[in-house]
Amino acid sequence: MVSYKQLGLVNTREMFARAINGGYAIPAFNFNNMEQLQAIIKASVETPPGV
Repeated sequence: MVSYKQLGLVNTREMFARAINGGYAIPAFNFNNMEQLQAIIKASVETPPGV
């Protein structure tokens, strides 16, 4: 069985703790199709850190 930690996944408690300690937000996107998801990922990659 593969552990979720081997895949780089964390539980929400750990995720929020890292965000609080690191001073960053956790995005939550709603999308309806693959094109919207691709646009979200593209914009995330192109946006400079701290914006």
